Amino acid sequence: MSEQPATPVTVLLTPEGRVAGWGEGAARLFGRTAGEAVGAALTDLLGRPAAAEPLTAALKAAAEGRRWTGVLPLSDAGMSASCDPMDGADGVAAVALTVAPPWAGGLELLSEAGRRIGSTLDLHRTAREVVAVAVPRFADAGAVYVLERLLADDDRPAAEAGGSAVVRRLAVSFAGDDPGGWSREFPVNEVIVYPPSTPYARCLATGRMVEFGGDAIQETLAHRTGRLIDGLLDHVSLLAVPLVARGRTLGFAVFSRKRGRLPFASADAALAAELAARAATCIDNARQYRREHSTATALKAGLLPAAVAVPPGLEIAHRYLPARSGVGGDWYDVVPLTGDRIAVVIGDSVGHGVTAAAAMGQLRVAAHTLAGCEFPPGEVLERLDQIAQGLDAAQFATCLCLVCDPATLRCEVACAGHPPPLLALPDGTARHFTVPDGLPLGVSDEAHPPVYGQAPAAIPPGATLALYTDGLVESRMRNVDEGIARLASALVASQSADLEETADGVLALLSDQQGHDDIALLLIRPAPR
Repeated sequence: MSEQPATPVTVLLTPEGRVAGWGEGAARLFGRTAGEAVGAALTDLLGRPAAAEPLTAALKAAAEGRRWTGVLPLSDAGMSASCDPMDGADGVAAVALTVAPPWAGGLELLSEAGRRIGSTLDLHRTAREVVAVAVPRFADAGAVYVLERLLADDDRPAAEAGGSAVVRRLAVSFAGDDPGGWSREFPVNEVIVYPPSTPYARCLATGRMVEFGGDAIQETLAHRTGRLIDGLLDHVSLLAVPLVARGRTLGFAVFSRKRGRLPFASADAALAAELAARAATCIDNARQYRREHSTATALKAGLLPAAVAVPPGLEIAHRYLPARSGVGGDWYDVVPLTGDRIAVVIGDSVGHGVTAAAAMGQLRVAAHTLAGCEFPPGEVLERLDQIAQGLDAAQFATCLCLVCDPATLRCEVACAGHPPPLLALPDGTARHFTVPDGLPLGVSDEAHPPVYGQAPAAIPPGATLALYTDGLVESRMRNVDEGIARLASALVASQSADLEETADGVLALLSDQQGHDDIALLLIRPAPR
């Protein structure tokens, strides 16, 4: 999340002091929803009868067309405020009341929250950042809980069966003087069911902040575990604050203060609400990223072959390494053909995430089917290009298709913008396995259809043919040509009688490439005769 200053809140009032406009900032500051506020007298709504007289004087000045500034007793500490007239056809139609949140140190705390919370899209780290900002500066203890079913990607309505709250504790932090064993009593990743009577369940059910004392914690813990914890009653002032993002309640944060520290006041509650609102957006971003990443990972895992068909006369080793930051669109397949021949297809759909994985899935299935029909490699790519044209906007892919006869080691190969294969020869050298150039799939148009040339080639006895995706050869540190040269050296240096060991050796020598992008590697070698 980008840093955002804590700005004043504006409420639209009628000249008589009734609420005519109420935004999200006002809802967080005063703890009242727009439905509760609009039409109500502001002082009645806030339970501040002492504010009626000074507010009336301020509204009167605004009704006369003059701007009013001063302090209004709308909180325990008072709030700096201004009243600005808003003219209509018949004079002053409404008054814009702008108040500055009375948070002691709140601006600095929220500024720090803007810098620290949401530094990554890791859900647990984001939750830890929330409590790290709050403890011990704002509270003596803090924790973040998220609805368990949201972590399981269940989009049912927010209410749980029977009004209970089923949540997972993602992060917790205690002040330094609390017993160290408390972290064992409140472990991270514990799934908890809170009954409807608890303040936690009420916070979720109402979407509103709930203030309570340490006795409620003891009662809840005793109900769940049958035990009491010495010192827990020292936490005398607690807030359960809903985490709401994009109109959805994700869970809640809990903040507590101990004896000897001022209990939470209305200004602190408003600060907690603002902090929770900022944290909720970051947590929701992390949750959505986690969901998309797990969906793409599951989708791709179901589409990549767990094993490949190896015909007599060949050895094949294959590896797939996903990127750390997102699932890409790399794929490969080995399709058995008549006469013990095989078609080998390797490709890379542009992008990451569900879209790339879905495109990869469609292209892989289509390529498997086309190759299985024994179309020649060039025609396989031409038909794949037509399919790629119908995929989502901005989706294109590179692909290479090779048909090999193990009996003769002769091949036919066609390429659609894919990195060229490499041959590691028995004499300790390596060279390119020459393939004709062709446009990537999906980038042409009907007026200029691509032509995928097809060339004959052969795998020399004792040589190893390497097919791969660009994640193994391209990086920010070097260009593709340099990366291919490094791969050639690694392939020669890793030559072993065991092809699986050769594959492992190549990846070990190029370990600095791993994690940045998906990597697919396929090695083919004639079997010893």
